[in-house]
Amino acid sequence: MGLNRFSLPAVAVIMMINAMLLSQGCLEEERIALLQIKTSFGDHPNDIPSSLLSWGKDALCCSWEGVTCSNSTTRRVIEINLYFTRYWSLEDLYLNASIFLPFQELNVLDLSGNGIAGCVANEGFERLSRLAKLEVLSLGDNFLNNSILSSFKRFSSLKHLYLDNNGFQDSIDMKEFDSLRNLKELSLSQNGIQDFITLTGSEGPSRLNKLESLNLSSNYLNDSTLSFLKGLSSLKYLYLDYNQLYGSINTKEFDSLSNLKVLSLFRNKIQDFVTLTEIDSLSKLEVLSLSKNSIHSFSKSRENTGFSNLSILYLDYVFSEARVFILQSLSAFPNLKVLSMRYYDLFNIHGQGILPNLKFLERLDLTESSLVNYNFFQTVGKFTSLKSLILPNSGLSGPISAPHGLCELKHLHELDISHNDLNGSLPSCLLNLTNLQALDISFNNFTGNISLSPIGSLVSIQDLNISDNHFQIPISLGPFFNLSKLKHLNGDRNEIYESTELVHNLIPRFQLQRLSLACTGSGGTFPKSLYYQHDLQFVDLSHIKMTGEFPSWLLQNNTKLEGFYLVNNSLSGSFQLANHSLVRLSHLDISRNRIYNQIPTEIGACFPRLVFLNLSRNDFCGSIPSSISNMSLLEVLDLSNNGLSGNIPEQLVENCLSLRVLMLSNNFLKGQFFWKNFNLKYFTELILRGNQLTGILPNSLSNCSALQVLDVSLNNLSGTIPRWIVNMSSLQYLDLSENNFFGSLPSNFCSSWMMTEVYLSKNKLEGSLIGVLDSCLSLKRLDLSHNYFRGGIPESIGSLSQLSFLFLGYNNLEAEIPIQLCELNKLSLIDLSHNNLCGHIPPCLDPRSEWYRESYNASGPSITLSAFAPMPLEDPSVNKSVEITTKSISYSFKGIILTYISGIDLSCNNLTGEIPFELGYLSNIQMLNLSHNSLTGPIPPTFSNLAEIESLDLSYNNLNGEIPRQLIDLNFLSAFSVAHNNLSGKIPEMVAQFSTFKKSTYEENPLLCGPPLTNNCFGEISPSSLSWYQTDKKKENSFIDMEAFYVTFSVAYIMVLLAIGAVLYINPQWRQAWFYFIEESINNCYYFHVDNLPVPARFKRFQPCV
Repeated sequence: MGLNRFSLPAVAVIMMINAMLLSQGCLEEERIALLQIKTSFGDHPNDIPSSLLSWGKDALCCSWEGVTCSNSTTRRVIEINLYFTRYWSLEDLYLNASIFLPFQELNVLDLSGNGIAGCVANEGFERLSRLAKLEVLSLGDNFLNNSILSSFKRFSSLKHLYLDNNGFQDSIDMKEFDSLRNLKELSLSQNGIQDFITLTGSEGPSRLNKLESLNLSSNYLNDSTLSFLKGLSSLKYLYLDYNQLYGSINTKEFDSLSNLKVLSLFRNKIQDFVTLTEIDSLSKLEVLSLSKNSIHSFSKSRENTGFSNLSILYLDYVFSEARVFILQSLSAFPNLKVLSMRYYDLFNIHGQGILPNLKFLERLDLTESSLVNYNFFQTVGKFTSLKSLILPNSGLSGPISAPHGLCELKHLHELDISHNDLNGSLPSCLLNLTNLQALDISFNNFTGNISLSPIGSLVSIQDLNISDNHFQIPISLGPFFNLSKLKHLNGDRNEIYESTELVHNLIPRFQLQRLSLACTGSGGTFPKSLYYQHDLQFVDLSHIKMTGEFPSWLLQNNTKLEGFYLVNNSLSGSFQLANHSLVRLSHLDISRNRIYNQIPTEIGACFPRLVFLNLSRNDFCGSIPSSISNMSLLEVLDLSNNGLSGNIPEQLVENCLSLRVLMLSNNFLKGQFFWKNFNLKYFTELILRGNQLTGILPNSLSNCSALQVLDVSLNNLSGTIPRWIVNMSSLQYLDLSENNFFGSLPSNFCSSWMMTEVYLSKNKLEGSLIGVLDSCLSLKRLDLSHNYFRGGIPESIGSLSQLSFLFLGYNNLEAEIPIQLCELNKLSLIDLSHNNLCGHIPPCLDPRSEWYRESYNASGPSITLSAFAPMPLEDPSVNKSVEITTKSISYSFKGIILTYISGIDLSCNNLTGEIPFELGYLSNIQMLNLSHNSLTGPIPPTFSNLAEIESLDLSYNNLNGEIPRQLIDLNFLSAFSVAHNNLSGKIPEMVAQFSTFKKSTYEENPLLCGPPLTNNCFGEISPSSLSWYQTDKKKENSFIDMEAFYVTFSVAYIMVLLAIGAVLYINPQWRQAWFYFIEESINNCYYFHVDNLPVPARFKRFQPCV
């Protein structure tokens, strides 16, 4: 008995398992046929999704993707869906249709999108006529042509036939479809059909007398071909979009279509839609689309009632000069319920009667219809049945004046007036719209405190969008507490303030699903009203400077959460997880806060389906949790700018196979950068800047063929630049700067035509640049400074037509500056300083800032990005610092400021010759440094044209002549030096910017005079004031004739002595005073030496008398 007691349940379980297995099985004959289908469709790459990949993995063929079986015990295959299962790059497929004959119960067969060009001989689609239950056949998106139409002659069971997007052309003989007597739907869209041939003189009923839907869109049909429609008495849906119908369309063409409900003539060239009095052929028509035509009018007799049932009319994108007449013609449709006139130009159309009184109208869509100078809100009240009013981007401006017409729409469910220029406060009468369910007033200039607006009284509201205005919204959300039906609230880009209302004890009546308040302002502490929300799916409370601890309770209470954003607040505390998994959460961004402690070790288990995780710019410490590798769907991981330490878990790149972006920059991560199994085919960005990583660049990185950004700067990496970088065809941004890389660069370094930025500065690289940059044709920024490169600058640099930044300073480059630099018309910053370059300065250098160049070449208005435009990650190019020496100090610039800077730094070289006067015409540059060279000649007067110059350094050269007086007009010049030259003459007046320059600006120019120097321009200059190095200069570099100087100086000296002697000889009193002065001076000198210096006795001349 005991055995029977336990055996009965066991048998029942076995029977249930067998039943389950049998329910997933199909006939062996059909299973074999399915495998034959898989084979006939050819091999398919494993990395491209296809339903065929699952076929044959088990015997349960009814569970194979794309296969559906009947629910009966027979388990016969009734549906085979092979939609786009074959790899298109394979050769054309010629199908053997007989392989589908075993499926005698087949009802649906979808073969679309497989590159089928026809069938093998004697095995065409006519074989499928044996499938007596086949009702749906889809052959769209293939390469079939007119020759296969004869195959359908015996398909008596077929009800739906799809032949879209094939190669049918020219004329189609209608007799090919005669046998399809049960056909209800035929689609031949997106072919090249020009005409349909019918029997000559045939006026009888068509064989397709059950056809209800006919789609002939995107062909080449014209007005004369519409006669083939005669006899399609059952037709209900007719689509003739994107054809060549032109001029007037007369309803007599549709005489026989007495059951037609939908007629779509979108995007033709129809000008007039004519109806006749004696014909009532379209009396059942409900939907008419004439969008994107050139309609002038609707011609109609008074007695005609042919459109009495028309309820939906589309007149979108109608461009016509007869705009007013068309609007008046709308009276032809008295029962219209939906009128769409999107992109219809209503500019300067006035009058209350411009739109007829369509008393049954329920939906009016005037998107982008230029309602300028039209008091629309006052006249819209006549549409008393209106439920939806759609007016985005329609040119509405100013306050909502005379709103009474709008407020009389008591049945209104949806109101969209977004993307206009409306301002002022919302009219109080809006509270009359008690049935309003969706309100969108975003992207306007409405003002006022939302607590004082009528929005809080719209008790039926479900979807509310007030973003991009100037409202003041309390963080407590108190004004919305009574909106019990509210589900979606978007208040982005308004002003949030900390509420002082006593609402902290009140419980809101709403249960939100989406809440977005990414705003400005100061929100105070995190709103406690959200503690009562349990249905939240999306939350964005970014940029409102909320304080307090991280709201872990919000994660705990909302299990349906999909997106959670708390970016750029002041939240602190630790990041605590919920005690359950949030399996729906895909996006989590809590960056730019003050959250500290370690990242929870179980974060991977709590958020198993995360796609986007950003914890950057917080105060996290400790190591990176290895559980992150359990997020198999993770695509973006940003943990940058924290205090993380330890090694990078290798599991990150082994298990997160969907990973595209990995950002771990500016932490304290260490260890060797050596990942053996780095094989992420979707990986595009790797940013590890500013850590303590050691080792070399691993060769496994070369497996990431999609890599676009590689930034490992500011680490301790070493070794040579690997050769595989040359083969990274997708690489656009490469930053290996501030490491210990050595050796030479590979030839054709950036063979990728996509490479735009290369930073290799502050390494130990050496060798020649010849042949290295030849293929960098898309390069925009190149920084090779602070290395040991030698040789000349390659002339091929002139082929880098996109180059804007060129930094080659602090190397050992030699030879002359190549004239090919002048061919780079997008160059804005040139730094060739601290090299051994020689020769003359090319006069054709012409750097201009990127901003100047873009504004000069701009063909239209610039686009201003919103302060909160979606930028989930930091752009490495924007955050890259570039070191520029200006005003004698090295500064780091980054971001958008670099687009406003242009300049030239050729300092500390061996350049000779005069300064080209053409440099004075660079009116856009901010910096020019030519110091520490051997330049001669005067300062070009054209430098007065450097209107934007801020720093000009010409020191330590051999310049002569005067400082041009016109330089005082340089209003932005804040750093100026001409020290250590041979300049002469008077220094320009100390006015404007020159009043700020001190003595050091002009020092070591002995012949300069005037303030701030002590040299008086009217006094004499002692020869001792000449500096020692100037007396040693070569004669041809001297600024005066030294022989003439010595002669004139000696003569002047003798003349002075003779003059003094003559004066003393003539005047005895002056002579006595002179000798007394000499005697006193001798005594003073003597006592000074006796008192202060140890003078030996033998050198004492006498003891003065007491």
